[in-house]
Amino acid sequence: MTYIVLYKNENNFFWKKIKNVKKDGILKNYPEPTRFFILEDESQIEIPIRKTIFKFSKNRFLKIKKEMEKEINQDIRLRG
Repeated sequence: MTYIVLYKNENNFFWKKIKNVKKDGILKNYPEPTRFFILEDESQIEIPIRKTIFKFSKNRFLKIKKEMEKEINQDIRLRG
């Protein structure tokens, strides 16, 4: 399952889109805090965190939930 990430500099109006993201994380000391994204084709994108706003599609939540369910071998019920 892949998802979409939108990001922009806090001073910009327009969002940029990264499609087909399959994994993401944070590099804390690289030389400054940076968020990385692994795409479906195994390429990697790195974006400095400072002054950047990120938005993740719903599929990111669903992917994390599915991975947790697989790890504990049972369904996770959500409230709401």
